Amino acid sequence: MVPLPITLDDVELSVIAALIGLLVTLPVTYLVVDRIVERNERNRLKPIEVTAKERLKSKLGVGSLTTFLITLAIDVRTSMEEKKAMPREVAEIYASRLKSFQSDLEMLLGVYNNVLTVEVEHTTASIIAQIEHLEEDMQYVMEIHPRHATETQVDHIERVILVAVRLIKKELGAIGAESRQVDALEEWLLLESEKHTHPEPQEPIEVSGKHTLT
Repeated sequence: MVPLPITLDDVELSVIAALIGLLVTLPVTYLVVDRIVERNERNRLKPIEVTAKERLKSKLGVGSLTTFLITLAIDVRTSMEEKKAMPREVAEIYASRLKSFQSDLEMLLGVYNNVLTVEVEHTTASIIAQIEHLEEDMQYVMEIHPRHATETQVDHIERVILVAVRLIKKELGAIGAESRQVDALEEWLLLESEKHTHPEPQEPIEVSGKHTLT
């Protein structure tokens, strides 16, 4: 059988077929490779993500920041009710501890930003903002020493702490951590705030030129 001669048209058709094959197979190949790389990256980062969540849970939960905030709320309320100024050194310790919590959370955000969700990052940033707010409040407590905090100031601090505790509860839920004890502390703060509502608005007080107590 005599082979048919290969024409220029045959060559062109072969080239076109090869190009079409590449156009079809290359995207599929890249997609498969991307998914393999993505899966391997997730597997590599999984232990880091677990560590990040554990460190956040340890820093935020009962026994750490949440307990500290409740203790602060009790101390400022007791100071006002007993009409005794909080000792300056105690206020300084509170301010220093708040600064430490702020620095630790900022460090955790910086180190683990590649494994934390956007929701967790935003919630952590909001918690940091409340801590900074409380730092200013404690600075004001030191500035007015030896006078004790007024009811307006104490109510304000308790409201900021309540916001912080609610954010902490939200974050613990986002990272899959137990928050029943935080729920109980939130309920306690709500009960305390209901006990101390003002029948008439109080005069606003400027704190450090950044916010006011109302």
